[in-house]
Formats: sequence, C-alpha cells, structure tokens
Amino acid sequence: MSRRGREAARGDVYTRLADDLRHAITSGRYKPGDRLPSTVELMDRENVANLTARAAYRQLIEEGLVEAVPKRGYFVREHARITWHLSPAGDWAADAIAAGRSHRAETAIGITDASVTVLGRTLADRLAIAPDARMLSRRTTRYTGPPDGAATEPDSVSVAYYPYDLADGTPLAAPGDADPARVLADLGTPIAGHDDELYPRLATGTDRQMLELGAVSVVLELARTSYTTRRHPVAVTHEIRRCDGATFCYQLTEPRRRPS
Repeated sequence: MSRRGREAARGDVYTRLADDLRHAITSGRYKPGDRLPSTVELMDRENVANLTARAAYRQLIEEGLVEAVPKRGYFVREHARITWHLSPAGDWAADAIAAGRSHRAETAIGITDASVTVLGRTLADRLAIAPDARMLSRRTTRYTGPPDGAATEPDSVSVAYYPYDLADGTPLAAPGDADPARVLADLGTPIAGHDDELYPRLATGTDRQMLELGAVSVVLELARTSYTTRRHPVAVTHEIRRCDGATFCYQLTEPRRRPS
C-alpha cells in the first residue's frame, strides 16, 4: 500500500474510533465527568495504534466533548448547567449563584465611533446618529467557576455603547459597577424598552479564543437597542455568550388591552 493509502486508512480508523466514542458519550453510556478508556486500553480493545487512539481523542477534545487531565487520562467534559435570564431585569451574578457557580467580571472602558457594526448594522444606524459620532464603550468579560474555586472560565463578553457626550463624566465612564438604567434615568433619558435580536451561530476563531471554546462550538449573539419613552434609541449592547450547558430565558408581558 502506498504512503498516501496508509494515511487514508489510518484516517478512516481514527474517524471511526472518534465516531464510536462520540456516540457512547451522546447516548449516555459515558456521562459528564466519567473517565474514558485510556489510549492503551483502546489499542488493545480496538487493535489500533497509539497515534490513532490519540488522534481520535484529539478530535473529540476539539469538539468540546472530551478533556485531557494530565496524569489522569481522558474524561467526558462537564458543562456547567446554567439558566441565564436575558430579560433586562435579569441578574447575571444571581443566575451564576443559583447554578452553584462562582463568578467575577472585568470591565474596561474605551472610546470608539458610531461606525462600529453590531449584527450587520452600524451603531450610527441603530442610534440615528452620524457615523463619526464618538461613542463610549463598556466591555465586560464575565467568568464562572466551581462553587469553591476561582472563576476562571470565560462565559460571555458584553460591550455596551453610549453616545460619548451623554455618558462622559457619569459612572458609565468608569470601570467599576454601574447601573445603566439608573444612570440614564438621572440624565433625563429613562429607558422604556429594548429591541432584542438573537443570533445563534457557530463560534468563529475569535469567539473560540475569547471564550476558550472547542473547535466546533455554538454561541449566542445578542444585539440590544435601548430606547426612551419616545422611542429614541440611547444605547446598544452587544453580547456573545457560550451555549454549552446554557438555557436562555426571557420574561415577556402581554400588552394591556381595553375591555371590549
């Protein structure tokens, strides 16, 4: 057999082996946290080479199904089961606590312009302002972790944009905690509602690096435009959240109707 033929055959074997292991995981034979067969065990059981067994596991690691623990072996990855409330009144920290997770957030302040694109539309278009208008941005990276451990696992990245002339000199312009609804109300521009756009999609390379995701992962992208009682848009929030193990909830109310 030629070298190319041997490589193709080896590829077929590790793909089949990865398929078998994937099915064993997704069918529940192996549950989150379970130890998987070692490469030596796979070599003996499946009559494959060590490189083939390692290649199969490498594929499953890239897919986010398996994790390698040094000196211990391969394990089915445990995904944190968390319910996130995406309604404006939702409390991210409270959701993390309810799921038994530790949490922390880091916020950085920046200045950009309204030409920034969020889900295919510029901030200028969303806020009805000039493309060169200055914008203040609050970029918050959120992390979770085990209940008694450090919160080091990136969960989401949220960037909130405000017209610079409106937000400058307010708590929104500082990296500490801030309540945007209260700040905007104090400025005479109380928030009356939001237009949300949700876009579930495969993670890009940037997403995978930012959120430490596997090669084949899904994220939820959210664009939220906030407006006043007169439907005047005053802020845009852009979030990217990892979807593994996550349930996203909304709380909706029916409009008031006059008695017939």
